[in-house]
Amino acid sequence: MSVDGKSSITLMKTLQTSTEVYSICPYDVNRFIVGTLGDRRHARMIGLNGQESDIHSLTFPDKTYDAGYCHCTYLPSDGVLAVTECSDNTVQLYQIGSGTSRTVKDDRIQRPAGISGAQGRVFVACWGTDTVVELTVQGEIVKCHDVGMVGPHTISVTQDGGRMVVADGVFGEGTTIKLFKMEYA
Repeated sequence: MSVDGKSSITLMKTLQTSTEVYSICPYDVNRFIVGTLGDRRHARMIGLNGQESDIHSLTFPDKTYDAGYCHCTYLPSDGVLAVTECSDNTVQLYQIGSGTSRTVKDDRIQRPAGISGAQGRVFVACWGTDTVVELTVQGEIVKCHDVGMVGPHTISVTQDGGRMVVADGVFGEGTTIKLFKMEYA
């Protein structure tokens, strides 16, 4: 889809995939990285031409995930694919190209859900602690942000890292969405 200056959305193409997709983020102008459901390949590439491929340099744990248990985002400036693993309370940081990975496990990361990144930082909505954990692409926790909501679940950060939007995942009560301005010291 494309969005013009007047915020009109125009459908450009529809793609059918061979796997169920739970999250999606741009890789480059012609490809996306998608987080999968029920597939041992936790993330795959899909081109605008519909061609699917594995991310050859990456090795994922040998397990599958149901909806809500594995989200991913890609930080193009750092070449890092960040993946939450809710059942393990971890964030995996994969360096695309070299194939190296780092597991971030910390008591502040509990039931990680949505994930977003910008400017060398990864932001993880943690359902289990009602916070957003901010970490570097090297896996160091910078800060836990109290976002004033129960069950933060979905998150998006602008590419310049200046704003963050967080939505809760509390079912049956409507959804709370909060927009934050971020400033770095």
